[in-house]
Amino acid sequence: MKISNSTPNYVNQTYANQANNAATQNLKSQKTDDDTLTDSINLSGRTKDLQKISTAMDTESVDRKKYVADIKLQVENNQYNINAQTVAEKMAGYLMNEIG
Repeated sequence: MKISNSTPNYVNQTYANQANNAATQNLKSQKTDDDTLTDSINLSGRTKDLQKISTAMDTESVDRKKYVADIKLQVENNQYNINAQTVAEKMAGYLMNEIG
């Protein structure tokens, strides 16, 4: 019995073609799946409001900067006066809010 060298090559080529076809079909199905699948997120109204507040807190207003600069200048010049009654009223109000 004589075995020719062409048979193994034919088998190898057939197997390689089947593997290539399977890989090509797999890539096509992945592309189709990727094209149709999307991620999405839905935020509640409260979350959107919190994002707006957070953004507003990150940006300082010009008025606030001027107010802080004026107080710093008064403190440096020993001209900043503290009203003890106003501080006491705010402290008492805070405690009343905390207690209920």
